[in-house]
Amino acid sequence: MNARERFNACMHFEETDRPPFYEWLGFWQETLNRWRREGLPPDVSHDDYFGFDKREGIPLDYGPIPSFVSRTVYEDERYIITETRGAGLRWVSKSLKTGTSMPQFIEFGIKTPEDFERIRDRYDPTDMRRYPKNWGPELLEYYDEVDHPVGIGLPGLFGNARNMMGLKTLIVMMFRYPDFVKELFDFLAEFQIEVARRAVTEAKIDYATIWEDMAYHSGPHISPKQFRKFMLPGYKKITRFLRENGIDVIMVDSDGNNDAIIPCFLEGGVNCLYPLEAASGEDALRLRKKYGRDLILIGNIDKRALAAGGEALEREVGSKLPYLLEEGGYVPSVDHCVSSDISFANYCRYIELLKGFWN
Repeated sequence: MNARERFNACMHFEETDRPPFYEWLGFWQETLNRWRREGLPPDVSHDDYFGFDKREGIPLDYGPIPSFVSRTVYEDERYIITETRGAGLRWVSKSLKTGTSMPQFIEFGIKTPEDFERIRDRYDPTDMRRYPKNWGPELLEYYDEVDHPVGIGLPGLFGNARNMMGLKTLIVMMFRYPDFVKELFDFLAEFQIEVARRAVTEAKIDYATIWEDMAYHSGPHISPKQFRKFMLPGYKKITRFLRENGIDVIMVDSDGNNDAIIPCFLEGGVNCLYPLEAASGEDALRLRKKYGRDLILIGNIDKRALAAGGEALEREVGSKLPYLLEEGGYVPSVDHCVSSDISFANYCRYIELLKGFWN
């Protein structure tokens, strides 16, 4: 089997020669820097070194066009503060210079419904700058014939809106301006569908991902009732559009504990969830037993066990993979980006254990 055949068979709970082999969310750069010091050869990529299967996504631009302008407003040896301006609005974020981390957002541009109206016209889905410059017959032929899976990503509804206005403002608006939030989510769903329409109808695509990151350590940012009120209509539109065009593997990327809203995702047409953070209480074994083949799973290998190594690593792999790989519809992967507290030796041992299930 090639990587594309293997991936599609696994996603549909069919027999494969071996499981798909990916680190789905990849590695922090400082992790790779550490590993170069610990033995990862300098003249080979980490993907080639470990022998991961290949995959690729179709690069579409879902952002505002013209895009907003960013500039550095403060910098020292540890931090950099960036200001982004557009249409009279201002976003400010603070980032570490010495390591990979999510930026700390100090200010968000959208504070009122009227603020969004100031940038709405920058979300024109028909602007051809949203597509690669080489979009055409040759690229479509490549997507049709390539031997590894091709995916398409969508920036989501909750996650997209949160990046515009911040979590607190978005939650407050759900209570203060519910009609606006419903209209905003509907606009975002329609916009993403129209941006993706040409790619979805012209290219051979194996899966779609929707980015949300809408949960804390202990639960989702919103209730199932709020999900169904604000998000479910848009999800049904998006997933119906994808399935009508032959894409039936539809993933959501959401960190944290999503247990309470997994039924909402399923109702909305999603059938795959990742990265299943173990530290947040997500358990792929429990989810498989609860949802069966209704839910494809990616991830859930506890990065803390990889950092600890030894018995903790052996126990983590041995307790999960035999059952999950036997059942199918599962891609083994660490439960987020591989962090820099994981040594090269421990990760190599993890890969050795993983490959032991199919060698």
